[in-house]
Amino acid sequence: MLPEISLAINSIISDSSGYTPAFLTQGRELRLPAMLYDELTHGSGVVHTGPEDKASHLKGILDIVRSNLQRAFLEQTRHYKLRRREWRPTLGSQVWLRQHPLSKAAEGFAAKLAPKYDGPYTVAKFTSPNLVCRRRPGDRRRRIANISQLKPYYAVDTPDTIDDGITGACNPAR
Repeated sequence: MLPEISLAINSIISDSSGYTPAFLTQGRELRLPAMLYDELTHGSGVVHTGPEDKASHLKGILDIVRSNLQRAFLEQTRHYKLRRREWRPTLGSQVWLRQHPLSKAAEGFAAKLAPKYDGPYTVAKFTSPNLVCRRRPGDRRRRIANISQLKPYYAVDTPDTIDDGITGACNPAR
């Protein structure tokens, strides 16, 4: 089925460029098998033009494709950034580190039940724009982590009990 799949991919008009991949690489549309041919197939007519005319025509098309790709890139970038947040930790701030545990049946360990983040860690220094040297509070060892694997740590101040003001005990009904 590989030739049929290849033909289908190369003969479909791309949303980003506005042309088929076959036309952009070969300068003409592919000849489709008779069973797939219809009146809307582009490039099925025979037109003889000189090489200079064809070259200038292809240069014009490549300019159109460049502008179409730039427009598609900007639109895709806009959609990507809709829910993207830019976050960078500061020196001395505390962060969580994403863990990637593997399941071990012999030990009875299921990775999907393990905590996703470990920490908190303290940001010690930046070794590059995307790499952070981190360490645990009270530990001297420093390890490197990528910023994409970190998320901010927020300390939670929770009281031991919630006083209802009447009996001095926790009220489970609230």
